[in-house]
Amino acid sequence: MERLPVTLRRARQSDKADMLDLTRNIWDGDDYVPHAWEGWLVDSQGLLVVAEHEGRVLGLAHLARLSSEDWWMEGMRVHPEFEGRGIASQLHEYLTSYWLRHGSGTVRLTTASFRQEVHHLCQKQGFQKMLEISFFIAPALDEPLPEAVFTGLTGADLVTALEFIRQSPSLMFSAGMLELGWRMAPPREVYLADTIQAGRAWWWRGREGLLSTWDDEDEEGPPIPYIQCIACSPNQLAECLLDFRRLAGSLERKQAGWMAPLHPELLPILSQTGFKRDWDEAMFLYVKRHPTANVE
Repeated sequence: MERLPVTLRRARQSDKADMLDLTRNIWDGDDYVPHAWEGWLVDSQGLLVVAEHEGRVLGLAHLARLSSEDWWMEGMRVHPEFEGRGIASQLHEYLTSYWLRHGSGTVRLTTASFRQEVHHLCQKQGFQKMLEISFFIAPALDEPLPEAVFTGLTGADLVTALEFIRQSPSLMFSAGMLELGWRMAPPREVYLADTIQAGRAWWWRGREGLLSTWDDEDEEGPPIPYIQCIACSPNQLAECLLDFRRLAGSLERKQAGWMAPLHPELLPILSQTGFKRDWDEAMFLYVKRHPTANVE
């Protein structure tokens, strides 16, 4: 199809009706973008951009600044009636160019494995695929959890815990990334500090390992705790995952989850510990380093 010319500009509050129209059937009507819209509008560190044609918003995307070194592209949406007209390409190019002018470090995004058009856009803009992940869920275990198994981290543990994570061999499964609730980034003080403050980070079995989590809201029940980071030796990973299921039970949660890397050494461990894949597809993590970025 012919490329549709659009005007790319910052989003405005008055764009909300068009946003709701173009997202209403995405993910079977359960798109997260309407819930994130107000926060994105007032995000002074990032950029919420829309694609407008003849006074109507037909696409949108958001660029978030997670830290001085970590940027995240998310929420790229195109009205279903106008897909294949080059709108996504124009949004992606615009945000990439904006980041190159105003950003630093690394920009990342995830997209579903079946979104071939987004894969092509990423490759065209010099992004590289870094990781494949998918959803794994296990029932929480209603078993006693000895108090010494998990010990909550405090602010005084921050530096030591961060170094422990960075040195952990289990981080290889996730290509060195932390899960930040639908976003991913390398271990940094700012992310771990927030998790500690929220009471979702623990030493495991003394200091043999470390576990941190984030909550995914479930409309049909209590939030599901998902692994943000699991740091331990690979031969202890199965034990730590089972204890995570017990921890979920002790927190009165019904399930425990992990957006787990599809690593060949990890998949048998997930199966062994009762985690079943909850989605047939996968998410691809793409990354692009800024020309001025130092190698981490």
